[in-house]
Amino acid sequence: MNNSFWPSLKKPKPQIVLSVSTHFITDIYASFIIGLIPILAVKFGLSFFLVSVLTAVNFISSNITQPAFGYLSDKYGVRYFMVFGPLSAAIFLSLLGLSFSYWFVLIFLFLGNLGISAIHPPTAAVANYFGGFRKGFLNSIISLGGTVGFSIGSLLIILIINKLGPGYTIIGAIPGIIIALIVFKYSSAVFPRKVQKSSQGFYEKFKSLKKKKIILLGLVTLSAYSKDLVIMTMFSFMPLYFTGQGLKLINFGYLFMVFNLIGGFGGILAGHYSDRMTKKTYLLQAGLIISVPLFFFMLKAQLFWAIVLFILAGFFIVSTLPLCIRIAQDIFPGNASLASSIVMGVSVGCAAASVMLIGKIADHIGITETINYVLILPVIAFLALFLFPYFNSKNNI
Repeated sequence: MNNSFWPSLKKPKPQIVLSVSTHFITDIYASFIIGLIPILAVKFGLSFFLVSVLTAVNFISSNITQPAFGYLSDKYGVRYFMVFGPLSAAIFLSLLGLSFSYWFVLIFLFLGNLGISAIHPPTAAVANYFGGFRKGFLNSIISLGGTVGFSIGSLLIILIINKLGPGYTIIGAIPGIIIALIVFKYSSAVFPRKVQKSSQGFYEKFKSLKKKKIILLGLVTLSAYSKDLVIMTMFSFMPLYFTGQGLKLINFGYLFMVFNLIGGFGGILAGHYSDRMTKKTYLLQAGLIISVPLFFFMLKAQLFWAIVLFILAGFFIVSTLPLCIRIAQDIFPGNASLASSIVMGVSVGCAAASVMLIGKIADHIGITETINYVLILPVIAFLALFLFPYFNSKNNI
């Protein structure tokens, strides 16, 4: 059947396979710090604010620079960034366990996450170039690769530390080095020259955009920002919250993995149905608004039900990522890498900067009350998206 859920996977294109694999391996390193937060908090005596700074640096350096990498990827080609990304992330983020001071942790986080920043725009753009009529679905497949990697990264670093000790976290660099070598060898053969390089300049393209398109991009970026701020707040404080409720650190690693995997598969469903809907923002709104009560009641429930609600909320909130990317690429069809970097990079970077303020607030009023205030933002984004049809004059997004 033409409407089969998995038609794009019957004969996977080598470009998609390479992008999924690279995204998967690189994003393993993006969540190393999540698994290390409880250990570093004890080792260096960190406050909620200093914990939030770790999360902020982690996400700012891996996201706020994405527009620059997206522009360079569109201009010079995807190959170099798909090699640099996993190599830099693997080396620097695998050194976190060897850090002997809080400042060294921050330095390694920043340098390693530049590699993560470099990988996201080109891998996201591949679905736009090779997706045909299944761009939304294949975008969600590539996004799932990163989500799976991000899901197991914190667990991997916890297992290394539990089995061998913090001094052996450098072992985690091996997969990143291997995938960088594979990409270096094969990427020039699978990516045509016209995809590797583009003479189209972003700034010229941006200047030619109508004001309505800029407003549309702003609405999508607001949605992405609200989603990212909620997720980063959870990543910052849930390790401390759940371990404080009696959950073992290793079990939180499994919980974190399930949270992200469930969200990744939610993204697959969202990507699949977005290819069949003209009003993709409806799916985005649903993911945002349904997650709010789930997170809210999670903080009031017993440990078992709190875990269940946390996982369900992950299904809805994480699933909105490929939707944001697809809608942004529809707005900027000629600059797929850069369009992806705006909703993956700028929104996450701004959310990461906001997390430092959230951490300061949590030091004064506690985790629960702070999260309740953060949950107001997805509601605002949900309401703002009702404006989308009024500025979407062609009614094709």
